Amino acid sequence: MKSNVALGFVLAAALVAVLESSAQQDKKTDKKPAPKKTVATDPKDAGIDFQVQGEYEGGKLAAQVFALGDGKFDVYFLAGGLPGAGWDGKARVKASAILEGGKTTATIKGAGLAGTIALGEKSILQGESEKDGKFTLTRVVRKSPTLGAKPPEGAKVLFDGTNVNEWKEGSKLVGDLLGVAATTKGNYKIAKLHIEFVTPFMPYARGQGRGNSGVYVFGKEIQVLDSFALEGKNNECGGIYGSAAPLVNMCFPPLSWQTYDVEIKTGGADAKNKTLATVFHNGVKIHDSIPWSASGNINLQNHGNPVFYRNIWLIEAK
Repeated sequence: MKSNVALGFVLAAALVAVLESSAQQDKKTDKKPAPKKTVATDPKDAGIDFQVQGEYEGGKLAAQVFALGDGKFDVYFLAGGLPGAGWDGKARVKASAILEGGKTTATIKGAGLAGTIALGEKSILQGESEKDGKFTLTRVVRKSPTLGAKPPEGAKVLFDGTNVNEWKEGSKLVGDLLGVAATTKGNYKIAKLHIEFVTPFMPYARGQGRGNSGVYVFGKEIQVLDSFALEGKNNECGGIYGSAAPLVNMCFPPLSWQTYDVEIKTGGADAKNKTLATVFHNGVKIHDSIPWSASGNINLQNHGNPVFYRNIWLIEAK
């Protein structure tokens, strides 16, 4: 009899163990899947969504296609052309797009229009608007007019892809690029600064988690972020972080090399001896006469994203 009781306890314990194990398995299956994450620093690794994302233009209409991951996109139609190239700065209509099964055509719907994006050697966006009728736009890859600008005679070269001698210990040379974080050894009084940067393709990220870094000039940050196709706020690319939004959002799509050119002037009757900075993003003026410090160092912020820099030089003020 005792042995039967003991056996009963053993079987009960085994049953409890099985039920607990089953419950644990159920809990595991109930867990939400880990968020998807793509961080591409090379177009070859960026996938099909990267081939759809980008800028499209044709005539008096343009579009910026913003990747959301999983073959989904926001599409912003701009009257007059692309930012810095005809857009009136006002008319901006949002639609949505999704890649179809074959992964070669995206269907656009919303905002009183319908259309498609067909991938090819030159991807084509075609559609029809209730307001403007039929249109055809072609995908373009713009380059900053100051991209690759060579330092003039007498300029101070801070980074040319060969070493990090002008940067404090811990600064990283990644191939021929400068990784983050990095801070200059010297303090400078700058008349002009040229710097080039590239943000990664992170379609599942949003806001400040999408290609975040920053160019600190004398302690004041010019934001670096993948804010392609967004509104252009003071915490987005080109913004003087937290204080001044860019006059126009000139952010190119991720994995495009971009430029900042900063001109700093001190003195003059009109300026009342203040130090003022003018900032150009991809060749377009985005800030005009912003109060600035007169001297200091340059810091490239590490915000946890693989943002890289190259071709950094300055002309010192006399």
